[in-house]
Amino acid sequence: MTQVRIPEFNMEDEEAQLLPTSSTVSAPVQQITTTPRTKRRLQVTENSTNVENINMDRRRQKARERMAAKRAQTTPEEAERQHVLARERSAARRAAFTPKQTERERILACERSAARRAALNTEEIEGQREATREKVAAWRASLTSKEVQLQRTLAAERSMNKRATASPKTAEEQRVVDRKRSATRRTTYTPDELERRMHLLVRESNFKKEASANKKRQKENYMEVTTMNGQSLLISNARRTA
Repeated sequence: MTQVRIPEFNMEDEEAQLLPTSSTVSAPVQQITTTPRTKRRLQVTENSTNVENINMDRRRQKARERMAAKRAQTTPEEAERQHVLARERSAARRAAFTPKQTERERILACERSAARRAALNTEEIEGQREATREKVAAWRASLTSKEVQLQRTLAAERSMNKRATASPKTAEEQRVVDRKRSATRRTTYTPDELERRMHLLVRESNFKKEASANKKRQKENYMEVTTMNGQSLLISNARRTA
């Protein structure tokens, strides 16, 4: 009596034979791409990830709604106090940053702002700009003369530092952006506003020229002398020649 050996087949071999495999694909890749069981497992994982993302978005939306309701119930004094505390916390956190962390935070903030602006439509963008303009106008109106001068000085220093550290390509891009912004702003002016701004620019230019000329004349008429005590004195050239 002759014994006949019957080969055994399992479910995985049968599943692997259902789809053709390429000779150029490695064995692990073939198993992942051809096994229906693996495909089902990947699909279940993807579905669970999508469900987690949806739940996360829902939790964030509920948290935003709770915060909005809480802010709506607070008094103006309490809201101002919360703003002050938030600014102090942000200032303390930024003060503890290293230069690398500061640069990284700035890049992340720019990316978040760009992503947020990209998700807005035209009406929302215009609404955001209008709200920002009103906020800045209210903030400027609450400043004293000394605070206004201090803010101008700080803004000038920031601009100088930014221009000093910018690469030639970045500086040129910033000039192009500034020119476009100025052209857009000028198109919104009325004839009276345009004339008034032209007068202000002429007066500012004349003031700068006069200040530069006075400084030059003072430098020509006086000579700075350092005494033995380390004090600096200005001596007139006329007295010096006499």
